[in-house]
Amino acid sequence: MMLTGIGRSNRTIDRFVPRVIDGVLNDGFANSANPTKNTISVIPGYNDAYYTASAMPEEAFIQKNVNWLRMRDITLSYSLTERALRNLNGIKSASVFITGNDLFLITNYMGADPQVSGNTAATRGVGAFGFDYGTLATPIGVNFGVRVGF
Repeated sequence: MMLTGIGRSNRTIDRFVPRVIDGVLNDGFANSANPTKNTISVIPGYNDAYYTASAMPEEAFIQKNVNWLRMRDITLSYSLTERALRNLNGIKSASVFITGNDLFLITNYMGADPQVSGNTAATRGVGAFGFDYGTLATPIGVNFGVRVGF
């Protein structure tokens, strides 16, 4: 809802297009046989309340059938052979590795990350998994390392 409220979501791409809200005017004829049809044009981009929960039901912000494929963790490792370690006194085993975290994400989710938690203990919250307040996606991480056994 936050990204929608500040005009950063796909739902708000046309926020500067004028529109007339269906309904009638509250001018004394609203509950009569001939109510006055609304003809007042609004431009959502200039009206902060247009995309709020009071103007739009919260159901409009719930995404359903969200699917994703993510490469969470992958490690490639190479162990040195005994022949390669023969000249290194005291070393019984050695290997090198590279680990990648969150290397890619393929999703139909409209936000940054379908596994967000906008209200975590890190933000002094008590946990609200799935509430997306514009939380950034998990960053990509790459680690290199060497393991040595003596």
